[in-house]
Amino acid sequence: MPITLPAIDDRSYQQLVADALARIPIHTPEWTHTGPSDPGVTLIELFAFMAESLLYRANLIPERNRLKFLQLLGVPVLPANPAHGLVQVRNDAGPRVNVTLPAGLTFFAGALPFVGEQGLDVPPVDGYCVVKRTVNNPDSALLDYYRQLYEATGRDFDGLAGSTGEAGTTADPVLYESVALDDLRDVFDAGNDAVDGALWIALLAPAKSNEAEKAAVRAELAGRTLSVGLIPVRADPAARLVPGSPAAPPPALSVWIPDPSSGGTRYARLDSVAPQGFPDQPGILQVTLPKAESLITWSDQEPLEAGVGDRPPALTDDAIDDRVLTWLRIDGLAGAGVRLCWAGVHCVPISQRSRVARELLAPGDGEADQRRQLSHGQVLADSLVVLVGGQRWTPTDELESATGEGQPGSLVFALDAEAGIIRFGDGVRGARPANGAEIAAGFDWSAGAAGNVAAGAIRLAPDLPPGFKVGNPVACTGGTDAEQAADAEKRIPLVLRHRDRAVSAEDFVEVLKAAPGADVGRIDVLAAWHPELSPAMPGDQPGVVTVMVIPRRDPGHPDTPRPDAGFIDALCRHLAPRRLVTCEVLLRAPVYAAIWISVGIEIIAGQSVAEVRERVRAALHDHLSPLPPTVTGRPIPSVPGLENGWPLFRAVGALELATVVARCAGVAGVSGLLLGDGSGSRRDSVPMHGLQLPYIAGLSVTLGDAVPLDELVGRGSGPSADGGADAAGPPPRRRLPVPKVPQEC
Repeated sequence: MPITLPAIDDRSYQQLVADALARIPIHTPEWTHTGPSDPGVTLIELFAFMAESLLYRANLIPERNRLKFLQLLGVPVLPANPAHGLVQVRNDAGPRVNVTLPAGLTFFAGALPFVGEQGLDVPPVDGYCVVKRTVNNPDSALLDYYRQLYEATGRDFDGLAGSTGEAGTTADPVLYESVALDDLRDVFDAGNDAVDGALWIALLAPAKSNEAEKAAVRAELAGRTLSVGLIPVRADPAARLVPGSPAAPPPALSVWIPDPSSGGTRYARLDSVAPQGFPDQPGILQVTLPKAESLITWSDQEPLEAGVGDRPPALTDDAIDDRVLTWLRIDGLAGAGVRLCWAGVHCVPISQRSRVARELLAPGDGEADQRRQLSHGQVLADSLVVLVGGQRWTPTDELESATGEGQPGSLVFALDAEAGIIRFGDGVRGARPANGAEIAAGFDWSAGAAGNVAAGAIRLAPDLPPGFKVGNPVACTGGTDAEQAADAEKRIPLVLRHRDRAVSAEDFVEVLKAAPGADVGRIDVLAAWHPELSPAMPGDQPGVVTVMVIPRRDPGHPDTPRPDAGFIDALCRHLAPRRLVTCEVLLRAPVYAAIWISVGIEIIAGQSVAEVRERVRAALHDHLSPLPPTVTGRPIPSVPGLENGWPLFRAVGALELATVVARCAGVAGVSGLLLGDGSGSRRDSVPMHGLQLPYIAGLSVTLGDAVPLDELVGRGSGPSADGGADAAGPPPRRRLPVPKVPQEC
């Protein structure tokens, strides 16, 4: 049965009067006139009125007790959170020199103040953000046209790939369009939209600059720090930090600049500082630029080389192309699953807060448990500075465990941020401000949800130099009003259950899925198992937990996604404060084991051979996929146990694969299926050990008998007689980005 909390007394005023009048015949039968004008009835009504007030106050006792439990448990009412955003500073009409702006600048949206959280250099350049957007499903005739175009100049795609990639590389051309980030109708998904997974930024000189003026601009850029603003859109809201959890590291971003002096298509890596809080909130990527002579790009390239391979995007606007000083390439967005809605240069992070530089409170009186009320509630705790007698005291969340007066660590105070109340110790637990001691406080406070202003609302910055303009490219977000006491009561069970701690296998999965900066596609938790002690099975090594993680997407290895160092680092930093200190946790990438498959099929009369063959290929790839169908979008497998992708420790069997092929639409029968291990040797079953997952190194689907494995392995990446093999063997194939030239009338 549910637990029902009864009221202490729920009688109303009318009920009290009626009960009293009903007792008159029992106790005083001679009282026969009980009309409203009788003086005795008036006294009864007065009594009922006073009793109702007492009952109301008595019924508040449970609510008071609940609030007292909040205090005893140390569960405070959450204060308002400030809104955050980005402001871009533009030197539209100022001098063409670098201007360094300090931190703490105040920007205004109407009368609402926002404070810049860091300083920045504003050199006299503009940033033009471009992406190489993949042309999906291009016409084969169009690809043939481009191939003939390059061959007519004595070049081919393989030769261009060799100039930008490894020797002996063969290339598959991939057409792309150079699109400005501001022109994209939707958000920019580096993993799906960009052919190379990169964001490109062209640094542009002022319009109509001659060569001498461009040289002067390069001199102003040399050694400066460029503040690149990145505004993300999280695809999965569950990947946000739990409020109150420590910040996690951003994705491992890297910034590159062209290095034409080294020969070929080479880039030099620049020193950069990753955005803090990104990608859960807008961030600033700080890039230190090299010396002036390195701020160049390729000038001797032929027209057909522009934008090909690893070269910067080909620009179709000659006016913008003439202003390009150099390019910056930002990598690492695709691996973390980051989706951007805006990017630009000369940006500063802001937060909505009002600043009280110094406020004098009532002086100390020497009593125990002194309290002081600040002039504003919704105080931002990290901004509060309290001086007692000119000495700075330290905030603490555990005032009751502080040392006694006169001992080290006793000069502490507690803050109720929502109410704006400062509380000092009693002498035994924490020191007391002495009698007559001056108490001064400086702090910031937030207006909460009012700070969520729309894009373009921030237009004023009184401290900027003349000729500078500001604006927020997107709306500010994150501002919330203070919590109500009733909502704080609801959090008590969550506090008692110790949430946000990784104890069970399910806890590990949920905690890692919430890690910002890592777009996790699959997590396998192996309790009591160490990968270096194989072939032992899980459960044989107590005190160790191994977690295998796979990213949701990996542009460099779409069929065999694997986490990079930044991905693992983001998970480690997020998991470290949430795991048990007595447990050793190992985060590992999968180990992909190659298999070779050759299958011969018979098809139903009237079916398209090409379509049936592609269905068989897709079915085998989906069946052996390392990622769950909820991530890849493939159909839910009919074979049990594959809901999370191919399981660990599960062998790949030829009979199972033959069953998958036989279930494909249009297949009348399977005439043979040959399964080979990594060396190409035929096996009825290929076992998987430890963290191994299968991947198809070579696949042949033919009508009639299956192609022998020796022939399949020796064929490499070349097509079979019927075009049925897609084996990945030497020489390696490389995706070669080729710009699509817009047609002009």
